Amino acid sequence: MLSFPGIKIIHFFPGRVRLKVDKIKNNEAFAKKVEIELSKVLCITEVEISMLTGSVLVKYDKYAIKDGKNSDHLLVTLKKLFPDLDTEKLRPYLAE
Repeated sequence: MLSFPGIKIIHFFPGRVRLKVDKIKNNEAFAKKVEIELSKVLCITEVEISMLTGSVLVKYDKYAIKDGKNSDHLLVTLKKLFPDLDTEKLRPYLAE
């Protein structure tokens, strides 16, 4: 799976992705910000965060994410939250 500074994609299956995010561990304010911002993306149906492990589980509508507006909104949101993330490397996964 893909890995970026401070972020690893642990598991991916169309409709759900689990990330390991170092910055979320024991950081309640940032964890809440991630949850709120990701929940605003229309195609995302659920966000689960564990501050203990730094795990972020994102469930999304695998058909709606293929719409360019939805995928762009998600990638912009991820880039805002995680500036070091190369979101263009994620785009092909959204099309699966």
